[in-house]
Amino acid sequence: MKFVVEVEDFYLDGEELSSSLVETVRNQVVSDIKQNIEKKVDEAVRIAVQAKVEQELTLQINLRVSELIASGKIIKDKIEVSIVDYIKQQFDRNSGWNSPYEQIAKIAKAYGDEMKKRYDYIYANQIVQQMHVVGIIKEEIYKNLIK
Repeated sequence: MKFVVEVEDFYLDGEELSSSLVETVRNQVVSDIKQNIEKKVDEAVRIAVQAKVEQELTLQINLRVSELIASGKIIKDKIEVSIVDYIKQQFDRNSGWNSPYEQIAKIAKAYGDEMKKRYDYIYANQIVQQMHVVGIIKEEIYKNLIK
């Protein structure tokens, strides 16, 4: 810890200077210690309160989730709705997948088309390789087709 005391502000002689200087240093040290203690106490209190609040909130959340699962119903816009209906409504309305079956079919078709293209490429590549082995096509054409 570093203390800086500017003596220019004081005009005291001999004994008065040393007693006044000691008093000023003592007051500054006491003030610094008091601030450090306040910081540590504030931090300890904040951590303790945060832990207690988190514990209470976790308990209340778990209790309410258990009640919702047990009843199978939630309250939305002051109307009791089953969880299944609510999830279905959210899935249909908010995600843009108005018909999940259509979206799944669309994705499956795109995947099938991609696989067909890959198969066609591999099949054509094998035909070119066989033609090269038999000697039907020249080396330059073979290299260009394989690329």
